[in-house]
Amino acid sequence: MDQQADNTEMQPNECPDIVLIGHIVKEMIYFPDRILGPVLGSPVSYGSIMAGRLGEKVGIVSIIGTDMPPDLLKVLHDANVDTEGLHIRDGNYTTTTELIYYRSGNKEIRYPQKAPPIGYDEIPVRYRQARVFSVVTMDHDVLLETIQSLRSLPGLLAIDLGGYGGAHSREHPGQFEQASRRHLGELLRHFDIVRASIEDCNLLFGPALLKNESGEAEVVQCFLGWGAKVGLLTLGERGCVLGAAGQVHRIPAQVGQVVDTTGAGDSFFSAFLASYIHSEDAVASARFAAAAVMKVIERTGGAHLERMPTRSDVLARLGA
Repeated sequence: MDQQADNTEMQPNECPDIVLIGHIVKEMIYFPDRILGPVLGSPVSYGSIMAGRLGEKVGIVSIIGTDMPPDLLKVLHDANVDTEGLHIRDGNYTTTTELIYYRSGNKEIRYPQKAPPIGYDEIPVRYRQARVFSVVTMDHDVLLETIQSLRSLPGLLAIDLGGYGGAHSREHPGQFEQASRRHLGELLRHFDIVRASIEDCNLLFGPALLKNESGEAEVVQCFLGWGAKVGLLTLGERGCVLGAAGQVHRIPAQVGQVVDTTGAGDSFFSAFLASYIHSEDAVASARFAAAAVMKVIERTGGAHLERMPTRSDVLARLGA
């Protein structure tokens, strides 16, 4: 089996096209019938490996400790992920998580240990001309002042709301915040591309809004109203709702065998960005991402190369 990504390794002074910012994690996954781990997890891990496997020049910005098992990081090298922005501190600084899937279909994330927030100075100077910066955190890993500094850079800014009160976060908005939405507006006005899952939005907006398709469309229209060029609401097996250029589209999921959905949304978002930075066609990029994520959910084992498709794999699945 091919163990290498499509692209060639980046040159030492070359700027990545895609930079993902957030904490990579050492994760234990508890399914109802088995335990998996420790494995490499987090949106940054899944997203960077997906982008690298698709042939993109990708870098990460994160903080870990010497308690991160080195063998878990090997996949980043195999996927040609640039790790100049991966800061290793002496001691127990690695974010560790326990992802628990219940038989009811619900899931829970626990944080036995967390790394410190990522500041602007952690972003290598070489990265600062990237085409897109994707802020994909576990739990508020990137503070607002860092985001404000990122906004001064020329690249697009993208965000996944799972780590800002959504399903990854330890704390979620109360009913007043869900109704006012002010906290979301203040955050999202800095971003060009916004993605959230249906689980995130049940926590951020309240479950009453998401009971029908009109509510789902309202969510992506909110993202656009706050200034985003593209809004994505991922719905699992129902695909996604996409808002772009004032229009709302429904992109169906592809059919396949579902083995493990861990990392699916993170991988989908990264595949979307890997297509969008070249085409600026949001609808085509969402369809590309829907095809790309199928290989992820057809396998298990955390963030590793065998779960990620090459670009030729995706095009073949699309029949292109």
